[in-house]
Amino acid sequence: MEPDGWDELFDEVYLRTYSSRLGEHDSQAEALGAATLAGLEPPAAVLDAPCGFGRHATVLARAGYRVTGIDRSEAQLAEAGRRAGTGEWPRFLRADFRELPFEDASFDGVLNLFTSLGYRGEGGDLQMLREFRRVLRPGGALVVETVQRDRLVRIFQARRWEPLPEGAILLEEARFDQLEGMNHTSHTLVTAGGERRTIEYALRVYTPGEVAGLARQAGFERVAAYGGWSGEPLTTDSRLVLVARASD
Repeated sequence: MEPDGWDELFDEVYLRTYSSRLGEHDSQAEALGAATLAGLEPPAAVLDAPCGFGRHATVLARAGYRVTGIDRSEAQLAEAGRRAGTGEWPRFLRADFRELPFEDASFDGVLNLFTSLGYRGEGGDLQMLREFRRVLRPGGALVVETVQRDRLVRIFQARRWEPLPEGAILLEEARFDQLEGMNHTSHTLVTAGGERRTIEYALRVYTPGEVAGLARQAGFERVAAYGGWSGEPLTTDSRLVLVARASD
C-alpha cells in the first residue's frame, strides 16, 4: 500500500487526540444504533470501514455480530486488536476502503461512521461508496454518519483548544471555504514537555443532498437521512446519519 498524505494524521496523532475523548457510552449508542437503522440482527456479517481503533467494531462483536474492521493505519489497528481481546470477532485487516479485499456480496451491512467522508475528494468518496455497494449482499444497507455542511456553518469555530490526558493540549485553527465546501484545518498536538506536532489538512464537507447523490451514483437505490441513531428527523443542528440500501 503506497503512503497516503492522510496517514500521518490518522496514526499516533489521532490516537493521542481522539481516543480519550470518545467515550464508551457514545461508541455503544452509535454502533448499536447504526446496526438497528440498517435492519441488522446478530449474527449478521458487518464491515466497519474505516474502523479506526475499533470502538464500534468491538461493541458490535460483543453484541454477537460477525464484524470485520479495516483501516489503513497500523497504529490504529494495533490499538483495535488490544481493545478487542482474544475472541473470534471482531477481525481486523489493513486495507484501503477504496479497494476492498473482499468478494462481491460478502456483508449484510457496512458502517462508515464518525466523518470518514471528504478526505479524498468526491472522486475518492464515490470510489469508496461503489466498493461498499459491491460488497453488500442484496437488500443490505450502508450507514454513513458524518458532519454535514449546515451544522458545521452553525457551530464553526476558527480557533479552539482542548486539554488532553498527561498534560497535552490540542490546538486547532480552521478556515471554511464556502464556495468549495472545504474546511481547512491546522491540527496541533502540544505535549506536556512543550513538543509541538502540527498537521494541516482540508476536508470536503457535504450537504445531506450531496451525500445522498453520491450514494445514488454508487448504485444505492433507497436512501434515507436522519438526525440521530433513533431515526430522529434531520435538522441543521444535527449530524447526518444516512442509510443507503442495496436493491433486493
